[in-house]
Amino acid sequence: MPTGGRILLVDDEAALHELLRPYLEAEGFEVVEARTGPAGLNAMEAGRVDLAVLDVMLPGIDGFELVRQIRQRFQIPIILLTARREVGNRVAGLKLGADDYVVKPFSPPELVARIQAQLRRAQGFEGTDETRKLGGILVDGTARRCSVDGEEIELTRREFDLLWSLASEPGRVLTRADLLRAAWGTTYVSERTVDVHLAGLRRKLGPDFKVTALRGVGYRLDT
Repeated sequence: MPTGGRILLVDDEAALHELLRPYLEAEGFEVVEARTGPAGLNAMEAGRVDLAVLDVMLPGIDGFELVRQIRQRFQIPIILLTARREVGNRVAGLKLGADDYVVKPFSPPELVARIQAQLRRAQGFEGTDETRKLGGILVDGTARRCSVDGEEIELTRREFDLLWSLASEPGRVLTRADLLRAAWGTTYVSERTVDVHLAGLRRKLGPDFKVTALRGVGYRLDT
């Protein structure tokens, strides 16, 4: 009986499925497979999926559009696979809601490690009974909720994890690597990802979210 969870693998390359399936099953994962974007959506709707691994270049619906559509209905970790190395493509996928980006060719053990890291991060800060108050911002670590002046603000999982990490150590400088480990469970993600997600937090939280960027160092939350 699989113990690691259900992984959706969407890629049109049969060889990649044959390569990855044994590694994932050896770690206790149940692998749900699809070869096209529409088939991937159907698999998402057919039953519980704990994490999705999506190729960018897919027939029917490409990986970017698939991320967008999944994010409209599901809050699961998403890892994108691509042969493109351009930073712009990685940033585009992350802005749409992907949690990690793996460039082909890659080693299967590395992808499995990233999947495991994402699933650990998906558990969030369970068990904490603490809250953080930043001016009009209230962050509830137990319920994983955030409000500004009493109005609840919808945050993505990564946005919340970044906010909680900074709010837990106000005044301390956290490097981008620190924040990647805290919110993604890995430092293999581009550090630019932190900048993109913090920009989203600034837009959502407003002036009480006082984060100072220190060039070449990281970020500090000012009280």
